[in-house]
Amino acid sequence: IDYEQDALTLLSYQNQVMPGLLQTEEYIRFLFSCHYPPLEEEEQEEWVAARLDRQKLLQRRPRPMLHFILEESILHNELGNPAIMRGQVTHLRRCMELPFLGLQIMPRKLPKHAGLSGPMVLLETPDHDHLAYVEGQLSSYLHDDPDDVSVLQQLYGMLRSQALSVEKSARLLDELLGER
Repeated sequence: IDYEQDALTLLSYQNQVMPGLLQTEEYIRFLFSCHYPPLEEEEQEEWVAARLDRQKLLQRRPRPMLHFILEESILHNELGNPAIMRGQVTHLRRCMELPFLGLQIMPRKLPKHAGLSGPMVLLETPDHDHLAYVEGQLSSYLHDDPDDVSVLQQLYGMLRSQALSVEKSARLLDELLGER
């Protein structure tokens, strides 16, 4: 999170849930309510506040360059209730209007793609170091070895080429909002 706040560039691929930087408060609250073992109410409030605080990155000057790739299945999940998901998709669509943020959707009807190994975040620090963060159940790892980061950057490049264009992704969100 410390690197994230100072990043010049942040690239994120997510395959299960919305990226934390783009989550609405209602979505955040719902996700943390699913935590197991359950969080105490006070701890949950701290986590919600911390997640919302991370989103100040979107107002930072100078602006970071941000790019997100989301699996389409995330948009069709019925997490919480329809109002939570509609609010989240509406928020994503608004975020797409930010000039420093790109968002692409990985279509669910694609027979195969480069992201099947899981989510990742790539970032560039103010010192132009390149880092990669991968997370899973009970583990997370920050890669700083240039060889490892290079492989993940190549993988992200392939994901960008396989995902819907930004324009088609925006149309997909518009269509989803029309259906909800």
